[in-house]
Amino acid sequence: MEDRVKKFKKVFYGLDRAYGQFKSDGGMENGKASGKAFILKQPVTDQLWIDHIEGKDPSLGIIPIRDDSTCIWGCIDVDTYPLDYGVIVSKIRNLKLPLVMCRSKSGGAHIFLFTKEPVPAKLMREKLIEWSGELGYANCEVFPKQIEIKADRGDTGNFLNLPYHGGDDSMRHGFTDDGGGATLDEFFSLYDTYCTTEKDLRKFKIERRKDLAYLDDGPPCLATLMGQGIPEGGRDNTLYQYAVYAKKKWPDDWQNKIDEFNHKYMERPLGSQQVQKTIRQHEKKDYQYKCKDQPMCGVCSSIQCRTRPYGIGDDIDYKVSDLTKFQSDKSIWFLNIDGERMRVSTEELYNQHKFRLACMDQVHALPNLMPQQMWTRKIQALMKEVEVIKLPYEISKTGKFESLLEKFLEDQGEADNIDEIRIGKALFEEREYIEKTDSGKVDKVKKMTAYFKMDSLEKFLEKNRFKDFSTQEMTAHIRDKLGGGDTRRKVLNKTTYMWYVPWQKKVDTELDRPNMDEETPF
Repeated sequence: MEDRVKKFKKVFYGLDRAYGQFKSDGGMENGKASGKAFILKQPVTDQLWIDHIEGKDPSLGIIPIRDDSTCIWGCIDVDTYPLDYGVIVSKIRNLKLPLVMCRSKSGGAHIFLFTKEPVPAKLMREKLIEWSGELGYANCEVFPKQIEIKADRGDTGNFLNLPYHGGDDSMRHGFTDDGGGATLDEFFSLYDTYCTTEKDLRKFKIERRKDLAYLDDGPPCLATLMGQGIPEGGRDNTLYQYAVYAKKKWPDDWQNKIDEFNHKYMERPLGSQQVQKTIRQHEKKDYQYKCKDQPMCGVCSSIQCRTRPYGIGDDIDYKVSDLTKFQSDKSIWFLNIDGERMRVSTEELYNQHKFRLACMDQVHALPNLMPQQMWTRKIQALMKEVEVIKLPYEISKTGKFESLLEKFLEDQGEADNIDEIRIGKALFEEREYIEKTDSGKVDKVKKMTAYFKMDSLEKFLEKNRFKDFSTQEMTAHIRDKLGGGDTRRKVLNKTTYMWYVPWQKKVDTELDRPNMDEETPF
């Protein structure tokens, strides 16, 4: 067991200062298990890896991108249902792609790329985006979801739920090359077989038919469709797409090229009337590529397409995706613009104009302005899939305040009588509190209580450079969160305002001391 866990950790090692968890609510949404995704900013311990393999809930989610913007694995996350796993494996092997596929927790597919050494996240994403189009899953998410993370700003990136939750008994198992289920050890063998190097990854190219080589300067979707076979229901749109390309590349002879394409590459060519209709349509004006229409959208590779002479160029707007909420006293948001990570405030996320300014400042991009209703729908869609980064309570400003309040009450010294409160000490006495039981009954309960002057606390906080709370915020927190309040009592025969909080005094533990009377052997 120890060796398997060690190997599993080596295969899926990623960011080591945070990890993810998914808590299902038992429902399904669009074929996926619904629930909440959380990121915990805590070290990924060995016990977490052990618990995952043993099948203990919740399962482990790892963030593939590391602080240096490298990774040793990436994944195409296929959420299309139902899936024929055997067909996907066969397609992967026919294309000679160095990929290993596993079943996801929702019954989709996680198609992994593994490398023997850390490679730039940018390279990992580019290859997986390209290959997802070749496999027919161009619109699927790709991990890592960003090419860098803003570690200095608390960002963590996005996590993926790992396979083999429960070891060999897991439904999240891998698939052998013949499409059968793989044990964990068989998965390790697949890893050893297909794990590649950065050098091989950079020079890897999908083998295409020689007669399609001329398309390397145009949209990749055309070469993919022509290589795979154009589906009958997609002939009209494919011809339209090719017409846009032909008009850009052969401005003096594009009409003949369209007719040639129809007869040479269509398994069932369209009739001459339909071809002439398409030609007349494009003679009237210059059209843009239909990237979002079938069958092109299923095999799209927009990153590649942008770099090609007759590709989409700047026709397609930037993709905004993968919203993460940094949960603190004041929310901070991270998201991706075409894989580049940026940080925004709640106001910038809400206000489209301020968001575009933030894009210009951080990632040197200017997304197209869209109608407000459309922008609202986009943000709503992002909110549904948001991942929440949970911070340890003690580093929030409320957590810091409570910690310093505790230190103040412990360090200032205990007053022997109420008059000593005036010199900054705290007085500890029992006080009666009114509390409601679970049944709704009101009870009077006596609790040990700490009494103190607010100005003494404020001086202590100033000394410790705590400026996150105003006096009003402190008093509100004491009342609403700590169950305390203010009161008036006689100090040196003068009515004095003071504050109180319920307090559990720490008990000093007596350590066993050696008997010094005993003779030592030295």
